[in-house]
Amino acid sequence: MARNIFVEELIHTPIEQQGTEIVERKGIGHPDSIADGLAEAVSRALCKMYVARFGRILHHNTDQVEVVGGQSAPKFGGGIFLEPAYILLVGRATTVVNGERLPYRTAAIEAAHDYLTQTCTNLNVDGDV
Repeated sequence: MARNIFVEELIHTPIEQQGTEIVERKGIGHPDSIADGLAEAVSRALCKMYVARFGRILHHNTDQVEVVGGQSAPKFGGGIFLEPAYILLVGRATTVVNGERLPYRTAAIEAAHDYLTQTCTNLNVDGDV
């Protein structure tokens, strides 16, 4: 089997020594920023629920959120949604403690709804998502 691995010297000024660095910044309304904000909001809500009930934060992971699809007809100063976006909250959470089933879904959905309402002020959260 032929090997196709090559090692070459990179002749480039290190970033630390450059006068200018160009980076991409995604704004508040960018789907990646919205997904990150939703994941944080859900985690905070679960933490509050766990601390209120058990005095400590229980195991959870909320680092995967997908903002999918949706379609709009934008125009200057506004526009309309033609199809709603779909948001998928993915992760794991402690759901039962000593036989008590926790309202983790309610906490997550309410946190996501509140985050979208506060962050995307021109979005009809109840109809466009």
